[in-house]
Amino acid sequence: MEHDRVEQDKADGSGGDGGYRHADPVVDAALNWFVTLLDGSADAETLAAYHAWRQSDPRHAQAFDRLAEINGMPELRAATRAGAPQPVPLHHPAARSAPRGPWWGSLAAAVVLAAIGLHLFPAMTLRWTADHRTAAGERREVALPDGSRLTLDTDSAVALDFGDGRRTVRLLRGQGYFDVVPDPARPFRVIGGYSTVQVTGTAFAVHADDGQDAVVLERGRVSVSRLDDPDRSVNLVPGDRVTATAAGLSGVARADPATALAWREGRYVFHEQPFAAVVDTLRRYHPGTILLLDERVGRERVSGNYRLDDAVGALQSLAGIVGARVTTLPAGIVVVR
Repeated sequence: MEHDRVEQDKADGSGGDGGYRHADPVVDAALNWFVTLLDGSADAETLAAYHAWRQSDPRHAQAFDRLAEINGMPELRAATRAGAPQPVPLHHPAARSAPRGPWWGSLAAAVVLAAIGLHLFPAMTLRWTADHRTAAGERREVALPDGSRLTLDTDSAVALDFGDGRRTVRLLRGQGYFDVVPDPARPFRVIGGYSTVQVTGTAFAVHADDGQDAVVLERGRVSVSRLDDPDRSVNLVPGDRVTATAAGLSGVARADPATALAWREGRYVFHEQPFAAVVDTLRRYHPGTILLLDERVGRERVSGNYRLDDAVGALQSLAGIVGARVTTLPAGIVVVR
């Protein structure tokens, strides 16, 4: 697989096959070469392909060197200038003095806007509305006002309403496991993004993300209804699983609670899942950013049982199975390609 990627590099200067692509092909190629050469393990053939790409256009050297400067890695810039297969200057004189093109300003603005839009605003909103929340990699036990117990998974948040006879928990983000104290006079409700789960006394888990709520019942009985259709509900028995989306409720499926709820013990158990879906789960347990740049690799199916307190270790092990490479950058950024 690595040889195939080198051949692709020779052809067009890019290291990916699908996945993220920058609108400017020069920047896109520079980003791919940056990730490829970052760990210093590139072989002679890959380095020769890099130097050929770099010398073919002064903009290539400028784009790559700018990335190295922005990331504070002059040693990478110096190392990749050395050892060219031809005695031709690798850095065009005009590139050193050339002003930063408009795409660098656009890229910087996009990074700032993404940081604000994806991190700052949601974090502030959760801080204002959540009664309990967890950080990436954190799991917490919470005693609820009625004596019920909540296990709050990583990167999750809830808001509580236990006034005037109500027992309501709104799952704002993430995943929670509820061990509910019986009280027939006061039903216990969990409200997700698309559904309401109602019980009198039982144990179950709800996972809410951007696209669906997933409910798994371990013991007892619950009813699940859509937020916009509360009169139509589905009753679950232990081992049942149902999901709610904008389109409606799924059919009831059987699940193995020991597998589906393994996260309570700090484990992630999965079977024949697309690698991209596994990466999505591991992202929730890693405090930094995980980027999957190869859609082809993302479609590979994997199985495993991994510790959730070492998301990067699990990712590295799985990457070896699917033939991907993992590069760790500063600030917790992990690139898989």
